[in-house]
Amino acid sequence: MKFINLGITKYPIALIEMDMAHERVANGEDEVIFITEHEALYSAGKSFEMTDFVSIPKIPIYFPKRGGRITVHSLGQLVIYPIINLLNRHLNIHTYVMMLQEWIICVLSKFNIPANTSDLGIGVWCQGAKIGFIGIQISRGVSMHGLCLNISNDIKLFDKIVPCGIKNVEISSIYKLGYKITMDEIIKSFISYCPFH
Repeated sequence: MKFINLGITKYPIALIEMDMAHERVANGEDEVIFITEHEALYSAGKSFEMTDFVSIPKIPIYFPKRGGRITVHSLGQLVIYPIINLLNRHLNIHTYVMMLQEWIICVLSKFNIPANTSDLGIGVWCQGAKIGFIGIQISRGVSMHGLCLNISNDIKLFDKIVPCGIKNVEISSIYKLGYKITMDEIIKSFISYCPFH
């Protein structure tokens, strides 16, 4: 298992990196977890519907093969892409998603930020607002895509969509909640508390 911090990455480049890593892991090579940020874009998963847009978007839209509906990526949001062999680890999709949610909750707890899951849908909430997002793709028993956590990103971009297809959901970030924690601090915590070591 190794972590690769790609820094700020163009979304299409990240998709290529994931595809290549997926092929290697599916063929028995070491698993990898990519850490990155993306410039502003909308990512629409396989369950996307046109009604997920509240107004005409002014930033790029991409249609990856991951599950879920629509979300936003932008600078200040941490994105983590685990390329994990679920077959070798005897993990089903439900358990894997739960692990990703708990990973976010564990990291936030280390900074004394209370977080939880919700019956509203997959992801992580703080103070009734969604702060963590999960969208995955499984092919040949190996995961792609993953999770993202709002840290200091512009959450106004979420106003243009129905995030994850959940109407009237409030979106928040670590900064909006009043916690001034750096991206590097969060990244170190995700590495330390990774459930896939």
